[in-house]
Amino acid sequence: MLHRRASTVGRVRGFTLIELLVVIAIIAVLIALLLPAVQAAREAARRIQCTNNMKQIVLALHNYNDRAGSLPYAGGFAPQHKGWGWLPMVLTGLEQNNLYNSINFEDSEECTGMVTVRRTVVNAFFCPDDPNAMKLFLDRTVPGVPCFAQGGTNTPDNPTAGGGGFYGMACNYTGSFGDGYNNHPGLQYDTAGAGINYGCGGCNASGSANETPTADCPTPTGAYGSGPNHRGLFDYQGRSPAVTFADITDGLSNTIALGEVLSFTRSQSAVWFTNTGNTGGTSLPINWINGICRANPAYPLANSWSGRGFSSLHPGGVNVGLADGSIRFVKETINQRTFNALGSRKGGNIISADSY
Repeated sequence: MLHRRASTVGRVRGFTLIELLVVIAIIAVLIALLLPAVQAAREAARRIQCTNNMKQIVLALHNYNDRAGSLPYAGGFAPQHKGWGWLPMVLTGLEQNNLYNSINFEDSEECTGMVTVRRTVVNAFFCPDDPNAMKLFLDRTVPGVPCFAQGGTNTPDNPTAGGGGFYGMACNYTGSFGDGYNNHPGLQYDTAGAGINYGCGGCNASGSANETPTADCPTPTGAYGSGPNHRGLFDYQGRSPAVTFADITDGLSNTIALGEVLSFTRSQSAVWFTNTGNTGGTSLPINWINGICRANPAYPLANSWSGRGFSSLHPGGVNVGLADGSIRFVKETINQRTFNALGSRKGGNIISADSY
């Protein structure tokens, strides 16, 4: 009898199955509560990094303006231009002096001797949210400027890769061509009536820079905001003089200098070093194109205009750099008239600080 009592006293009671399930359920609930917070913290960190990158580029623009008296020239096409975009011109302001010194701005960006430049990664050009950040593309399309050093020819880096066959790193930050025509005649935001309906000051029926002004579009621009009526900061065709701060009559704090764009919404012309690869505008609503390109990855390859609007994977909007050097997060729900007003440097619009 005493032996049985001693055995009973020494026995350790374990968890029942129900108790174990309750503990597991409590742990699962805690994880479910913590996971969104962790994800939100990671996204906040990525957004801060993206903001810092954009800040560096906007400050580099100001440094360039201090030296040259104007913003960088966007480039243009042959024969008088060499296809270089505005980003290569501000490299010294991004502590990329060696890369800048390796560029021959007097000849085409397609010269074989420029292949190292085309392959170079500049961390400040990428948003951490983009799935293709720092990816080397093998099929990039470039402006097609003959290389003088090679007898007026150019040879693709990788002819079998498809597209244009040139190497190139994309860039998530593109200079603004303003509220100009975006080269898609059938699009409601970017054709006849876009001025009246959406405040697109440079949109017109055909995209011709020589189109007759109308009541809807008194200052029509060419494709991607180009031409003599250019309303942004960078004319990718090089048909307008370089913009000075004095030309931004709407005010530096009311004008977008650059904005974010996702790599997968863009065509094969998306590279950081060319005039065609780093300009975008406000005629398309923020993030309007994201869903289309996610559903059909081939869409932007056949519709290069699609990547000329600003887009990001930050929840609810995009970062933009204003001409005064500040960075703002603009919600995708912004009124399209207000957004186009921010795109124009000389639209004469009154923009309330609480409207975006």
